[in-house]
Amino acid sequence: MENLSEKIFASFSDYFKEVIYGGIDGIVTTFAVVAGFAGAALSADQTTQLSFLIVLLFGLANLFADAASMGLGNFLSVRSEKDLYNANRNEERLVIAGAPDTEVQETINILMAKGFSFEDATKLANTYKHNEEYWLDFMMQHKHEESDPRGENEYFTGLATFISFMVFGAIPLLPFIIQENGDAATAFVYSCVGTFIALVALGLLKWRVIGDKLRSSLTEVVLVGGTAAILAYFVGTFFAM
Repeated sequence: MENLSEKIFASFSDYFKEVIYGGIDGIVTTFAVVAGFAGAALSADQTTQLSFLIVLLFGLANLFADAASMGLGNFLSVRSEKDLYNANRNEERLVIAGAPDTEVQETINILMAKGFSFEDATKLANTYKHNEEYWLDFMMQHKHEESDPRGENEYFTGLATFISFMVFGAIPLLPFIIQENGDAATAFVYSCVGTFIALVALGLLKWRVIGDKLRSSLTEVVLVGGTAAILAYFVGTFFAM
């Protein structure tokens, strides 16, 4: 059972960046809709019912549209990065095949710049040339300064972003969905509480995966998300009815 949980956690940590960024963006952008309308109209009794409908309409539209946009954006980003890397790698392969001595000298120069003596750098460079794939890895990382994205799965990356955005982004809207005929001010308060709890949950996830200090992980996530939410509310007050 413990091994299973470790495997699940390891799989989750592979897409930790997508979960955190998708979650924060989902919370902030959806709460921005709620906070913006709260600042503009939810305090007016005569527009309470209309405000509920507007919040739900724009909130849900924002939730689905932005989640899809972020998921597809991540998918295309990883796909494009892999295509670019493969193109540059193939070009470097042709250079090695066409001018191996020149590439060996470049490798020696790179190794010497990293602190190796000329003798050691020469030995390593002459060793690398007997393993073309490893040599290509080395040149891509140290000559072109490109990290290898081929191990990333663009489908899972996009899906992780989409799901995280949907799950965490729905939290600020839940009070308006649950009590759509209730008090707008109360729903907004619950939305604020839910948003804060969701940000804390993301901060705990960040702390658990990265192993950073608990206080700094919580403070960073809550402060970033909270600041964006407060700004959205005060922008909404400029349009108060």
